[in-house]
Amino acid sequence: MHRAIIVTDLLFGDSGKGTIVDWATRELTTSGRSPLIVRHSGGAQAAHAVQTPEGKAHTFQQFGAGTFLPDVRTYLSEFMLINPLTLFWENERLKASGVHDALSRLFLHPEALVTSPWHMAANRYKEQKRGSARHGSCGLGIGETQAEALTYPGDALRVQHLTNPVALRERLLRHRTRKRTECPGLLIDSDDEELDAWIKVCQNLLGRVTVAPKGFLQEHLANSNAATIFEGSQGVLLDEWRGFHPYTTWSTVTTANAFHLLEGSGAEITSLGVLRGYATRHGAGPFPTEAAALTKLLPDDTNPDNPWQGELRVGWPDVGLLRYGLAVAGRIDALAVTCLDRMEHISGWKLAIGYENQTLAPGPWQDLTYQESLTEALRVAKPIYRPWAGSAQAHAVELAALLGKPLAVTSWGKTASDKSARA
Repeated sequence: MHRAIIVTDLLFGDSGKGTIVDWATRELTTSGRSPLIVRHSGGAQAAHAVQTPEGKAHTFQQFGAGTFLPDVRTYLSEFMLINPLTLFWENERLKASGVHDALSRLFLHPEALVTSPWHMAANRYKEQKRGSARHGSCGLGIGETQAEALTYPGDALRVQHLTNPVALRERLLRHRTRKRTECPGLLIDSDDEELDAWIKVCQNLLGRVTVAPKGFLQEHLANSNAATIFEGSQGVLLDEWRGFHPYTTWSTVTTANAFHLLEGSGAEITSLGVLRGYATRHGAGPFPTEAAALTKLLPDDTNPDNPWQGELRVGWPDVGLLRYGLAVAGRIDALAVTCLDRMEHISGWKLAIGYENQTLAPGPWQDLTYQESLTEALRVAKPIYRPWAGSAQAHAVELAALLGKPLAVTSWGKTASDKSARA
């Protein structure tokens, strides 16, 4: 039977999805399976850090986080946003790490949206205009790409449009004009040198990757000797409809897209919910258990400060947020708890088991007014803390018990060899 593993972050992202995907890819390969990694949400704003046991390191954005392994392919599905420029930049970084054939192992769905340089410029312009009310954007044009597709569905830029340079140029001229109108004061060059250069980038890309034929994924899922890993983006607390609005992404980052793509496949599915042993948040928005002392004690070299999200904030483990994450994530079969090694040298841990004055509960589907009210509730939430002085392993076991889910994987470092699977 075909094996499928879904990897989903239960918090605000940065919980270690990349390292879990790399570990799962190696486990499946060792068992004789041929894994395909499917990206089913987000775009180039992903930052999935992987370090191999041999010491190679890369932060994956659009390539699957198992790409260090030979012959492992990546499929960017119709739910992905593809950025040709950053794909080439990432490919160059991968080559520097010894992976020279990543583009030839990449398959793109023809309906996948494409992010242009003007999407990115407009995104950064609008985020800067928000001033202190920033949403925490990564500045890579994700929201702009999705918004344009919703507002101008017949004129959105998709992979299939990259195949005709003449029609692509006409579409891009309209697109560039819209961005100039939407963003008064944004300097967008009116000559066509940059536009033509970007078209050449797109043509170069199409010559080195494969636009997936109809039925590509279904054919793979029908192979009982193969396997598929669905690599999520960000975290479910940033989901476009279930996250804490407006500090959210423009993408469905729950398990919904993965299960949609698996529908009718008959695959044996394991859906893993990933969380750190403690809480983190990179970007704007309320964070009830944030602790300045922990932020100083637990710096993260894979999540450096940047002009868009600021520093990675660290907080005490928060069962209330995790319960909400589980409630909105869709089907989660078991948990993978990461960064346990980082907890062992710190004493005085405490665990937030709920809130004095709030209970976070899912609301009506696609009700952003309700989601905004949840954000305000989170902003004033007062955690109820309980001291904890056990081992990191005992903490992971207790978290799983409090959340009512089996503990499937514990992670004690950055590499696949630092992971332990539990029966």
